[in-house]
Amino acid sequence: MFCPKCGAEYLPEATECVDCMVPLVQQSAEKKPSPGDPDVELATVFESANPALIALARSLLDSAGIEFSTRGDMLQDLFGWGRFPGGVNLLTGPVTFLVRAEDAREARSILEDLQREQGEQPESE
Repeated sequence: MFCPKCGAEYLPEATECVDCMVPLVQQSAEKKPSPGDPDVELATVFESANPALIALARSLLDSAGIEFSTRGDMLQDLFGWGRFPGGVNLLTGPVTFLVRAEDAREARSILEDLQREQGEQPESE
């Protein structure tokens, strides 16, 4: 027996998940692979060094229920130099957002306005 919500496995005599308080089912639901799984094909959908756009991209993807992972996020401020005036740590580059390949089209559509906003920012003098 399996919990359809959390996926916990129970003995055949059990009827309800003790954690989720939902009725158990005979077979476990097929787990959707997440971006952290090693065998999942990932696609880059957004890159930015702007902390405001990074936070907004996180919020938009979370709201849409699209699982994602980031590369270079924590490394931006890890090194003693931090971020340079352009907003990027020269050693790590921009923060990269990765999603499952099958979610890439939807994620890019959701983040389209952010891409445009990033391209329209005036350059520093």
